[in-house]
Amino acid sequence: MSFEPHNLKPRRRGKKEKKRKMAEDTLYLQLHKLSSVEQILDQILTTLWKTRRSGLRPPDKSRFQSLLSLPSLPDLDPVLACLRLLIRKSVHENFNGDDLLKLFPPDLSLDLQSLLVLLLQKYQSQWKEELAKEQHPHSLPRTSVSCQIKANTPPSFTPLPSSDIPNSLWPRQDDPSTSTNLGDFGASPIIADAAGFRLAPLLMQQDAGPPDNLLPLGLLSLSLQ
Repeated sequence: MSFEPHNLKPRRRGKKEKKRKMAEDTLYLQLHKLSSVEQILDQILTTLWKTRRSGLRPPDKSRFQSLLSLPSLPDLDPVLACLRLLIRKSVHENFNGDDLLKLFPPDLSLDLQSLLVLLLQKYQSQWKEELAKEQHPHSLPRTSVSCQIKANTPPSFTPLPSSDIPNSLWPRQDDPSTSTNLGDFGASPIIADAAGFRLAPLLMQQDAGPPDNLLPLGLLSLSLQ
């Protein structure tokens, strides 16, 4: 088994990076085939972005070939590949105007350079936003709900006079089956108002639960903690 020196890995990476840059520089030469008409470039760039996953349809290719006055469809393919690469640099790698200008061939017309930078920066934010939505389709904006409970403020209610409460609602002291030991729930019995009589545990219905999901009033403070 032979082991390669560790210093060969950075060299190989450098060679690959150099080859990649040379291939991209060759591809950018296709920009000379573009038209300096803003409407044409705008239409081509936006169509390329919309069809970045599906690819151009044959009618679109024929139309762009005619707009750029290219002799055949094979002459169009490297031009489209070059523009797609510029779109990727702008959206995925967040290239600004100066970064884009460094990619263009030195002899490319200044009007065409300015027009390409103008259009790519025009749609950069919109395309980045659309790309983010595609990558996270189920993400929703975070919303915060704050509930403020005033301490030491008991719920306001008007107690009924003892004469208006039916006898059937009063707990029988001598019947153990009808008495509820709130100590089992970790809560103290509910004491009535100033009249001094003992109220039966009231039932509070939870808003988010089914109708049969009831809680004793004595446990309400525990559920809010």
